[in-house]
Amino acid sequence: MKEAKVIVPTSLSEITLGQYQDYSKSIDGLDQEQDVDEINKLTIEHFCTTDYSDVLEMPMNEYNIILEIIRKAFTVKPQFKNKFTMGNIKYGFIPKLDNMSLGEYVDLESSFGDWENMHQAMAVLYRPIAKEVKDKYGIIPYDPNEDVIELMKGMPLDVVMGSTVFFYNLGKDLSIATLSFLEKAVQSKDLEEPLKKALEKNGGGINQFMASLRETSEGLTKSLDYQYINA
Repeated sequence: MKEAKVIVPTSLSEITLGQYQDYSKSIDGLDQEQDVDEINKLTIEHFCTTDYSDVLEMPMNEYNIILEIIRKAFTVKPQFKNKFTMGNIKYGFIPKLDNMSLGEYVDLESSFGDWENMHQAMAVLYRPIAKEVKDKYGIIPYDPNEDVIELMKGMPLDVVMGSTVFFYNLGKDLSIATLSFLEKAVQSKDLEEPLKKALEKNGGGINQFMASLRETSEGLTKSLDYQYINA
């Protein structure tokens, strides 16, 4: 039996968004009760960045210990973080949500809560800090560049989960504010007809957006609520 070095994450800050996205995709379609063993193996494979074949060769006691460590990491309630550092770049959460542009809102609404595209939502919400004075800071303008969006897959998962908590806590206030914004935009005489129709269509999706926020916040750890194999 070959020995493989396994780095086990002890907190969500040691797991990247990209890792969670790959994990989420790998267990898509699996039954949480019927496919527990397979989910457990995939959990270690993705979050410990090891080969599936190496997981199969692990001693049972080590296997169960690793699963327990990862489970504990996901049971810690995430806290909202308005700043984080990735590489040598410091990122900041968009300072004023009510100043969000239509383009930012549309990209956020279409991707937040959808784990496959969650990195696009994070590219809207978190951007490199351009200037910082004490507790105040400014971020660079939004640029939906594919390379920039792809880069966000490397951000810490605890920051991503903390942002879902932030939006969940906003609850109805965010929904009301967004609907108000859309209503005013649709009523504006300055808008072209095609844009009005697009806004009306998006306005109808606000409730679905808020529902997705609730489901995301409540369901983030559901896939890791596995049963353990007794050694």
